[in-house]
Amino acid sequence: MRPVCLFPFALLACSSAFAQQCAQPLSLESPSEPRLPGPSQHDHGDTDAIAHLGARGATVEMQPNLHGFETGIAHTGEGEILVFFAPTDHKLILSGTLIPVPYDTLRHYAGGRARDLVPSHGIRGMFVQAGNRFQVVYATPDGQAAVAARMWDATGKDLTKAQIRDIPGAVPAVTVSASSSHANTRSGLADLSGGSLGVPSAPEAVMFIDPQCIYSIRAMRALQPAISAGRIRLKVVPLSLLDYEDHGASTINAKSMLSFPEGEMAEAWISGRLGEKADNPSPDSPQKLAHNSEIARQLALAGTPTFIWTRRNGETGRLDGVPRDVEAFVSSVAQ
Repeated sequence: MRPVCLFPFALLACSSAFAQQCAQPLSLESPSEPRLPGPSQHDHGDTDAIAHLGARGATVEMQPNLHGFETGIAHTGEGEILVFFAPTDHKLILSGTLIPVPYDTLRHYAGGRARDLVPSHGIRGMFVQAGNRFQVVYATPDGQAAVAARMWDATGKDLTKAQIRDIPGAVPAVTVSASSSHANTRSGLADLSGGSLGVPSAPEAVMFIDPQCIYSIRAMRALQPAISAGRIRLKVVPLSLLDYEDHGASTINAKSMLSFPEGEMAEAWISGRLGEKADNPSPDSPQKLAHNSEIARQLALAGTPTFIWTRRNGETGRLDGVPRDVEAFVSSVAQ
């Protein structure tokens, strides 16, 4: 599980999955979907999604019911937290944040930006899009509030992804897979704007970051010894995901980073020098940042850090979040 933050059509929402990342709602299509453990039984014989959280080793603490949903917090000893909502039959969970506004009111003001989804297990939902960003919002059982969330059933099936699959632009046009890795690299990864760290001869991975993201910083610190030892090279690509939380500092710092010469970009971020160009970014930095964001959307980027690399056999590797085993990660990039 992980703490993540989303920003649906100007409303704040927080959700969770299973890696250490700062996340964004560019897409809900992810090659490393969280999987709930498989099945246990509720009192009346239905599979129990809440019980699965405990089966994964999390401590589940139920909270007072809200607007017809049972609510709870699942947490681990490592400080990872999942806030969830569930119908009384526990057939599914929604991971997200409650919006204290009647669902129909939100639907009214969303207007043409919203598309109604086919209800799942009787829960209404809408897909709301603004430019290349979107959020899925669900109604509470009493209709007096909403939840900006992602929804899974008790077997780990991503119900939200199934609901939005046929919506143009919701499922990315570019996917990361063995059969398409070369096309992806030519059409997207090779054109990203960012700075490199490490010797040119080392195996290379692209590292998507938000300059303000604590997990991006944590991942870089963990990988610094391997970079210094010449075992891995990173192309560090900035995005801006956390503007809603840091009052625009993510965009300011991402544009500042992109204003440095390519050979200095990553080092400027690591050494805390982005403020040098914060007030006077290069004229092309907004375009570079927008292009990075579009490629991230096409790749169904779930958050930062995200690592993508091409193996010697042509397959594409991907890791969402901070590497839990640095040695295994470095070895995988070198394969």
